[in-house]
Amino acid sequence: MSKIKIVGVIFAVILCLTACGAKEETVVEPAPADVTAAVMSVVELSSPSEKTLENIGAYYTDLDTSSVAEMSVYVCGSGAYPDEIAVIKFKDAAKAESGFEAVSARYDAMVKTFIDYTPDEMYKLDSAVLEKKGNYVIFIASADNAKALAIADELFQ
Repeated sequence: MSKIKIVGVIFAVILCLTACGAKEETVVEPAPADVTAAVMSVVELSSPSEKTLENIGAYYTDLDTSSVAEMSVYVCGSGAYPDEIAVIKFKDAAKAESGFEAVSARYDAMVKTFIDYTPDEMYKLDSAVLEKKGNYVIFIASADNAKALAIADELFQ
């Protein structure tokens, strides 16, 4: 092989290695209200009542509201059903981790309440969504948690 061909092959290899680098991953951060609106447009919640930072403490007793960047939370207004959706964006990953623990405590309290109060509704909690996505914590208890999660996941892609 001539020197020109060798240089050409080396140049082609270098070009391929630099051009075929990994793509940067885009992080999608939807507004929590957009996520809850999308879910509630398809999955019905019983008498949804919106909660704010000022009144969320009655429901999420362990939540440090000063660590919340943005949130959208709906609970069953009558209190008769475990229907609930919470999408909470925290200021950073460490706050999201402690926020996840607070939302987990809310879930545990709901299980203790509804297991005796309305056992026929426990399927909503048995299949509830409770997950952390970056700085977000998502909690969904509805009649169709799989569909609700699929809709929420679409907004994070």
